[in-house]
Amino acid sequence: MRVRRGRGRLWACRALAALLVAAPVAPVSAASADPAGLSGRELIYVTNYAAGTISVIDDAAGKVVRTFRVGDSPGRIAAGPDGRRLYVTDFVSGKLSVIDTATGAVAAIPVGKAPIGVAVSPDGRRAYVADFGGGSLSVVDVTTDTLIGTVDTGITPVDVTVSPDGRRAYVTDFLSGSVAVVDTTAGTVAGTITLSGGLWGAQVSPDGRRLYVAELQRSVVNVIDTATGEPTAGLDTGKSPRFVTFSPDGARAYVSSAYLDTVSVIDTAAPQVVAVIGVGGSPRDLAVTSDGSRLYVANLVSDTVSVVDTAANTVVDTIAVGDQPVGVVAIRHPAPSDGDPSQSLTTATATATAPIRGTAATGQRHPPAAAEQVRSIRHSTHSLAAIGVSSSRRTPGSRGVRRPASGSRFRPHGRCRSAAAAGRSPLAGRPGGGRA
Repeated sequence: MRVRRGRGRLWACRALAALLVAAPVAPVSAASADPAGLSGRELIYVTNYAAGTISVIDDAAGKVVRTFRVGDSPGRIAAGPDGRRLYVTDFVSGKLSVIDTATGAVAAIPVGKAPIGVAVSPDGRRAYVADFGGGSLSVVDVTTDTLIGTVDTGITPVDVTVSPDGRRAYVTDFLSGSVAVVDTTAGTVAGTITLSGGLWGAQVSPDGRRLYVAELQRSVVNVIDTATGEPTAGLDTGKSPRFVTFSPDGARAYVSSAYLDTVSVIDTAAPQVVAVIGVGGSPRDLAVTSDGSRLYVANLVSDTVSVVDTAANTVVDTIAVGDQPVGVVAIRHPAPSDGDPSQSLTTATATATAPIRGTAATGQRHPPAAAEQVRSIRHSTHSLAAIGVSSSRRTPGSRGVRRPASGSRFRPHGRCRSAAAAGRSPLAGRPGGGRA
């Protein structure tokens, strides 16, 4: 186990109860192949944090068509570019669940401590995970389901988003109020965008020219020019903005407000808020269908998903899902693999993967979250995992991009090195690559 020490720096923010620990639930069988007739249909996958399950909604039918168990506390969810793989962070266990949507197979890959955000590279070969409790970005080679290393990115990383060309990953940090700009080829932090603090969700626009970052401290969404790293606007989207998503053409951005139970609609050309939509209780993640006609919003407190008609900006349906939905993603369901072993997680090949190239920078590392900052993660019937944040100072204003003062670099993971030496995957020996 790697232990990193750093200076303790606490921030003046109110205590944030961000995620709830799963209560015990009845065993659910491993995910099986999706019901017949769903190939080519738009499916919405919703993670139910407290239930430890995923609900699958058929967009055309407007109902849940299946529910299956994934990990202990499934949080954020991302899809590969072809829709065949889903990647789900598990805050409590520190693992990344990988779901084959064609076969229903599920694998679990250990990543960093208390992971929250996850993103997939445009070519589908890498998954990036923001490790809130570890102060790092985990890099997973999804061709071998292997954690190949980590990049030190801050104190409490929350979310990660990848540029359309795959060359940059942007990692928000709650405590420091900064966004680490990671060079994905070199495996280094190429720069840091400094904002005011309390950063949460982030998303790069489809054209790669703008980065939208939700900031809890000032209750705004920052619009950042990715070429210069400079903020160009701060939009009021309601108290406690959490996550951001774009329409497929990038003309609209959608931001959830957990405090006001609303979603703000942003005209990205202006940019300005053009509509505010009332949704369910404490909305979190959002996803737009591939044709851009509907927006799905996961409502943590009301245990529902709101379905929004994006042309009218109105809620047209509310669908009950599992206990405490957090993450949501929309994909076109792929055709079954017809028994092709190369498409199934249950027969993953044992291929060693070379680490990303990287060179060490000089200076001091960012410290990981201290015990006082991540106060409790405990399993019990009525327990709460509180990401507790307290402190004494706030960084005013926006200072744009600066070169990193840290020694942030890519470090090959021990499991990857030992797996390479043995010529096997670190998941070898686990039947079906299932949950540990």
